[in-house]
Amino acid sequence: MLQKEGFVIKKRLLLVLLCCFLLPGPVQAEEQAETSPLDWQISVLKKPTAEDLERQRWSYVFANDIGRYAFDNKSLRKDEADKKLVYVLVKTIFTDPEVIGKLTEKYKQQLPANDKVAYSEMQMVFQVRGKKYAVTESRVFSEQGTLLEETKKSAKFAAVTPKTFADSMYDIARNYEKNN
Repeated sequence: MLQKEGFVIKKRLLLVLLCCFLLPGPVQAEEQAETSPLDWQISVLKKPTAEDLERQRWSYVFANDIGRYAFDNKSLRKDEADKKLVYVLVKTIFTDPEVIGKLTEKYKQQLPANDKVAYSEMQMVFQVRGKKYAVTESRVFSEQGTLLEETKKSAKFAAVTPKTFADSMYDIARNYEKNN
């Protein structure tokens, strides 16, 4: 019987100890965090700069004597009305000194001192089934980012010439149309 009472006492003591551990003790209010708890990041990489993000935005697809050609990764989209039309923003970074010189001469009135023509952006649209393309908008920029010319026109489709920048972009537009 003494053994049974010892067992009951041990059980009660264990129950009291468990209650002490499980019951919360005095609680102190925590100060409000300066940033939202939902605004956190885990990364061993440094946060990309605006320049890094701009560089990641463009994928280079073609190069020739005139320049390097790229397209905006996020600009690919299908036309709402005609799903066989694919739009994409492209960029030509001029590398030929002769071309840069001629363009700089053409836009010399708009160019600030010590600036020259650097690149152009074009909005292209592709008729995927007809293997045709058109340029609907174009903008020319200086090295310092000055907009020198902006033109908008209605789409006049032309056949895609093999082994050109338009041909490279046609393949990208066709794959986008097929997979999206």
